[in-house]
Amino acid sequence: MIDKYKQAFQEEAREILLELESALLELNERRDDTELVGRVFRALHTIKGSGAMFGFDDLAAFTHHIENAFDQVRNGRLAASETLISLSLAAVDQIKAMLNEAAGTGKADAAISARILATVRELTGAGQPCAPAQAEAPVPTAPSTTGSHDWHIRFRPGPDLLRNGANPLLLFRELRQLGSLQLTADLSAIPALGELDPQRCYLAWEMVLATTAGPEQIRDVFIFVEDSCELVIEPVAASPQTVDSPAPELAEGRTVERRSGEGRRASDRAGAQASSIRVAAAKLDQLVDLVGQLVTVQARLAEIAARCDDRDMQAVAEEIESLTAELRETSMGMRTLPLRSTFERFKRLVYDLGRTLHKEVELTFEGADTELDKTVIDQLSDPLMHLIRNSMDHGIEPPDARRAVGKPATGAIHLSARHAGAGLGF
Repeated sequence: MIDKYKQAFQEEAREILLELESALLELNERRDDTELVGRVFRALHTIKGSGAMFGFDDLAAFTHHIENAFDQVRNGRLAASETLISLSLAAVDQIKAMLNEAAGTGKADAAISARILATVRELTGAGQPCAPAQAEAPVPTAPSTTGSHDWHIRFRPGPDLLRNGANPLLLFRELRQLGSLQLTADLSAIPALGELDPQRCYLAWEMVLATTAGPEQIRDVFIFVEDSCELVIEPVAASPQTVDSPAPELAEGRTVERRSGEGRRASDRAGAQASSIRVAAAKLDQLVDLVGQLVTVQARLAEIAARCDDRDMQAVAEEIESLTAELRETSMGMRTLPLRSTFERFKRLVYDLGRTLHKEVELTFEGADTELDKTVIDQLSDPLMHLIRNSMDHGIEPPDARRAVGKPATGAIHLSARHAGAGLGF
């Protein structure tokens, strides 16, 4: 069961790495963009914290140092230089390698990690190697809460939280890094000793967090457990309950009892939060196949209804035809994805090739929200990659050669996608 949740972490982490890579490439073009710096920091922070929570200690320790560098960038103590961005992209590749090693599909070279971290220490002025960030490391000092807001957090984990390998103390440590945290534990669900299951989580927590972070950044702390818990984040002024005094004892593993109160039920939250779930491609294929069979049966029903002089049957047949058509369209749409993620990957390709070929190239695209079946997207990826490589190898000259003939030093590659007729146009 724990392996299942570790696999879920790996899948989520790869998606976050895509976002991280995209943010780094954008930051390379707009070095003073504080929003991009924040995106990079939050992605690193989430990977580090969640990696430690699910037992990926080496990955968490490695990411911790890159995160610290961008914390300095956020605080104005370090510049978002080309060297730092290039180093961070190399770190993204190394994190991917570490995930592959954990999944048994590759090997991460420890020497690469050491070289990256040595360069990070030079950039940040850290000097000697830092001790790895272990899961049980001391809680770091909370950042200043000047200009902060108070948020009421209600966290009621599912009963399998501990059984799935999650550690709530690590979540609270992550929250404390965002600001000043007050905690109170709800022990009301703990059964009599003879009925207690040591692997089951009976606790819930009420918290007040004073922080300059927004609700989305707070929610990121719970990203890998949110689907299996009740989580409410709201301004203290809007909270229907008050929270008792701080509970620093929790950091040492002790809890403070509070007056019992019912948490907000998951059914009350369903309409308030947009959610998504990951579905295996094989299940989608099975659904599409079943819908295809339903279409065939619906056609037979329509034929029978047309031969019968029964208006009720004809009406039912027409309604089923309409519903079947809608179901078919919906099920086919579930297999489609926007091309944005594919286009974003090519930005890294252009960046790496530009450095290798000593060419300046800007990649732009439009129609990134155009949707296409995932299987087709996978088949298009390699041909488009070869086209971009050939364009940079043979179609774009080095900066000096371009200037000599009156061209801008930076070449341009533009990708455009759109639906044309029954197909896709590029």
